[in-house]
Amino acid sequence: MNIPPSSRSGLREVFRNAYMVVRHEPTRKIVVLTRLSEPYASLEDLRATFAGMDAALVHVSRPRTALLIDSRKSPARNDPAFEAEFTALRQKFNADFRKVSILVQTAVGVLQVGRHARTDDKPLGVFTNPGEALAYAGVHMDPGRLDLHD
Repeated sequence: MNIPPSSRSGLREVFRNAYMVVRHEPTRKIVVLTRLSEPYASLEDLRATFAGMDAALVHVSRPRTALLIDSRKSPARNDPAFEAEFTALRQKFNADFRKVSILVQTAVGVLQVGRHARTDDKPLGVFTNPGEALAYAGVHMDPGRLDLHD
């Protein structure tokens, strides 16, 4: 039997659509959101993604769990309607997690996420290094386990 790498690592996939993959590791108390490279087709797709992620994590104790958002593949988008909707959804989704760390690809990504973070009422760490993102989250895990192996 061929076991998917996410199962071997302890990260169990709990949600997937064209835009996002959500994995949960209850032993290490971490949720990993991996943004895929597909641009959102509509604001309704963005809303549906957040609703699906919320439903998939309904049994997770967010105050006891760290959230790591891997946005290294995320396409850039900053039109005002999208930014406003994304901000509201992101703030609501992230609010109750113990710690939030965001993994970005570039220094420009650090600046953009830093701009978002200033509008949120929750401290977060922004990193280009997966090991540093995990350390900030307080999770001891091989950073290679964050990568999806489809």
